[in-house]
Amino acid sequence: MANIILDFDGTIHDCAKIYVPAFRVGHKYLVDNNYMTFKHYSDEEVISYLGYSPKAMWEKFAPELDGDVQDKVTAIVYEEMKSLTKNGKSVLYDGAEKALQALKDNGHKLFFLSNCARNYMELHRKCHNLDRFYTDFFCSQDFDYLPKPEIFKSIKQQYDGEYIIVGDRIFDLETALVHNLKSVGCTYGYCEPNELDRATTLISDISQLPQAIENIL
Repeated sequence: MANIILDFDGTIHDCAKIYVPAFRVGHKYLVDNNYMTFKHYSDEEVISYLGYSPKAMWEKFAPELDGDVQDKVTAIVYEEMKSLTKNGKSVLYDGAEKALQALKDNGHKLFFLSNCARNYMELHRKCHNLDRFYTDFFCSQDFDYLPKPEIFKSIKQQYDGEYIIVGDRIFDLETALVHNLKSVGCTYGYCEPNELDRATTLISDISQLPQAIENIL
């Protein structure tokens, strides 16, 4: 039995379905209010920002913008994602629920860890009835958007046992590398080429996760 820390967006949740259109709403606000000139962003470019905390995303996307403007647009994007979620546009990957249930049935404890705001986490927790799978929930906002390797220290203090990290971005893999943990890299998510090369094992579909965990153990 292991404690399995699972990223959400790009690992369990196909969040591009709500993030890409929400990003475009936020970008339109910036252009309409003359905070930046128009530039077309492909879906692939927009998706590359997934997995970052809001602070890290802005450092990559538009660090020159005033913090108040960044906060305003972050709120706009979150509200649009919230609206899309409430209208049924938020979807988990095919097979995600079955994989989570299999892990739980195998005696593992599952932990939610995402670089997101608490209201985002709680919305999806309720929308997808995630309490049936997870032992506990953690989001970066509750830790002032510290990096995941730092947040993990708090989780480890609360729950004893062996840990395995599961995720689709370098932020997840870094948690495993810093703390010398086994990891599963999810290449079906939003990782860039070779981003997960140092993971213990890779999977190309969420349905492969239960067996990958058993193989590691």
